[in-house]
Amino acid sequence: MNQHRAGSSLAVVVSVLVLAGCQAGGSGTASPAAASRSGSPTPAAQPAVRTLDSAHCDNCMLTAGAYRLGPGTVLPGLDLTVPSGWLSHEDTPGELGLVPPAQGDSVLEFWLDQVAVRSSGPGHGTTELTNVGGTPSGLVGWLTSDPDFLIVSAPASVAVGQGITMTTLVVGVSPSANYGDPGCPSNPRCADLFTNSYWISSGNFSGIGGDEEVRLYLGTIQIHGSAHTFLIALDAPDHADLQSLEKAAKPILDSVNLPTGTVSA
Repeated sequence: MNQHRAGSSLAVVVSVLVLAGCQAGGSGTASPAAASRSGSPTPAAQPAVRTLDSAHCDNCMLTAGAYRLGPGTVLPGLDLTVPSGWLSHEDTPGELGLVPPAQGDSVLEFWLDQVAVRSSGPGHGTTELTNVGGTPSGLVGWLTSDPDFLIVSAPASVAVGQGITMTTLVVGVSPSANYGDPGCPSNPRCADLFTNSYWISSGNFSGIGGDEEVRLYLGTIQIHGSAHTFLIALDAPDHADLQSLEKAAKPILDSVNLPTGTVSA
């Protein structure tokens, strides 16, 4: 999986422990409305927006409904709606990771301000490429020119969620990749992608291997006037699983709404 890992090229398969009865709550549920004195029907209460962060939901099954990322997450205030059966396996400043039902080896990830790392060879994963810009155009230019990557689907402009302009492409590992680290089960066909300020202090990074494919969405957002690169990743073990993940994740992606004070640039 395209999961962060510390100093290892091992492509991590998501493995989570779901505690009995563990469900995301956070904001509570609206109490039933009392009947009016006149006996006329009372308007139905709107579903509560639940808080989604590690304090409210750590490795737990999500109840279907609307969520807002809380403090200490990758993008506090981000709104999204999750269908039933999805699992929250990570919700930290480095990543929001959601696992779909019946696809435990696939993951939907949300990132902010990822930076490119050396894709293979000495220093792979933990060496930031200072010659690659952190903008969407800079990252896309690197992905499409690095010979370790296979471009399965060419870059295209799309709108995600509530009017977020992004560039999307599908990336795999080139048959000619020479990773140089037997720690990756698919060595030499492995390649590393990104790290961020939250991961880098502990040597963490993301990467893919073998037939694994990741659909990336990259866009610029303005958070109170400051530009940041917003990334969404759909990561699956192979092309067929990626297509299934895209279908399962579509309702979530369609619902994504940026926090107040944040706009798509």
